[in-house]
This record gives sequence, structure tokens and C-alpha cells, in this order.
Amino acid sequence: MRLACCLYILAAAPAAAQDLAVRTGVLLKASFDGHALVLKDVFLNGDGPYRMLIDTGNASSIVRPEIARRLNLKAAYTVDQASVAGVRRVPVAILDEVRAGSVFDRSVEAVIGDVFQSGVDGVVGESWLVRHDYLLDYHNHRIVLDGPPVDSGIRIPLRSTDGRPVVVASIDGRPRELVVDSGASALVLYEKLALDGALSTQLETNGGTARAQKGSVHFSLAGARDRLMDAVRIDVHGLGPGLLPASAFASVFVSNREGFVEFSR
Repeated sequence: MRLACCLYILAAAPAAAQDLAVRTGVLLKASFDGHALVLKDVFLNGDGPYRMLIDTGNASSIVRPEIARRLNLKAAYTVDQASVAGVRRVPVAILDEVRAGSVFDRSVEAVIGDVFQSGVDGVVGESWLVRHDYLLDYHNHRIVLDGPPVDSGIRIPLRSTDGRPVVVASIDGRPRELVVDSGASALVLYEKLALDGALSTQLETNGGTARAQKGSVHFSLAGARDRLMDAVRIDVHGLGPGLLPASAFASVFVSNREGFVEFSR
């Protein structure tokens, strides 16, 4: 089982709000690789195109070391990277520009480091995504930036302390905060492992591997019926909320401007 790690970096504040109803958005075609959406034509500092995995569970973006050398990126500072394998210091560079389609942003933070997913050059995380409203459309394999919501799903208030989208859901009848994570392959709960013979597994992340237990939970969002969902429990502390895989839904719309997440089945 593979799962993207979480990196805690404060992201830039989103742009000023504008009327969602009058925006058409920028359509970006993506491929669906396993459980994740991958943008094929991302340009970094004017160079590319690069294949970048979309990971809403990462507060920062990531570029592989070989891409950093090609772009002549130098570390501007280092930060602590927290994962299930522990905490380590990682170098962070500043991308002068990131362009996808007609969307163009400057001064985007990116960790220089390895990426668990093969066939991609890096990760687009919340250091870029938080500047936009975005639709992750798993049914049609596309991403829409700064467009209107789908208006056919369940809206949940958006909570965020480090740039990552966090919502409250019900897990086995109890409220739990979860990061809406497009890099996660399963529902992840950071809590003590069960002693009831649940299946053990090795969880692979950007930061290493950790022992975990697989099982199932009753999951629901406010206003929706319970559904049985596969879950992984990891006995670690200090990683914040659990992880809710965005790919468990047909589409997910995150409005950083209006402060909600819309889930469609």
C-alpha cells in the first residue's frame, strides 16, 4: 500500500473572493494513475513539460532532486518533515513560476526530495493549490481551476490550519477531522492499533515505511448515509488529522475562497 506523506508548511493566503457563479474555470486534462490524478503539462520556471502528481495532502509541492538540478534550484531554507517514519529536515526551494494551462503563479514553495510515485517528476501540493478553487474530477480524469462548484454533492465546511483541506466526518459514529488527501490510497486513522486480529500491512510513504493495520469503518459526511469504507490504522502521534482519500468520490471541489468542500458520488 502506498500513501503520500504530509509536510507541514504554512501556505500563502488565497486570493480575494469572487462570485463563483460567473466563473467558468480553467480545464486541465489529467491522467488517472492508480488512485491519483497526474497533470502532464506543468511548466516550472519556464521549463518542461513535467508530469506532476496532484497531492492535496501535502502542504508543500515537491520536485525530484534531478529536476531541481536541471532547473538549478537551490535550497532557500530547511523545514521539519513529519511522516509515519518520523521527522527529518528537508530542503525547500522557491519556484519562480509554476504554469499549467493558462494558470500562472509565482513564488511557489517546493521541497527537493524523492517522490514515492513512479513516472512523475514531482508533486503539486497545497503551496500552489491553496491559491485557487479546484475541482478534482475522477470520473472524467480532469482538474478545473477557479471554476464554479458542481452543485450536485454534499458541502462540508472547510477547516485548515496549514494550508491542507480539512473536514469533519463521522467514523463509527464519532466526529473526526480528516485531511482531504488526493495522494492517499485509503482512509488513514492515526490511533492505537486494534488487538482483535486486524490484518497488518506495511505502509509506504515518501518518508519511509511503517506498520499498520487494515480494517473497515462506518464512514459518513453530514447529511449522507453511512457507508462501509476500508481503513488503515497507524499507531503514531503528532501527525494531525487522519486522511480521507479524495479518490473515494467521483469528484471533490475545494473552495478556498468560500471555505467549503463539495463531495460528489
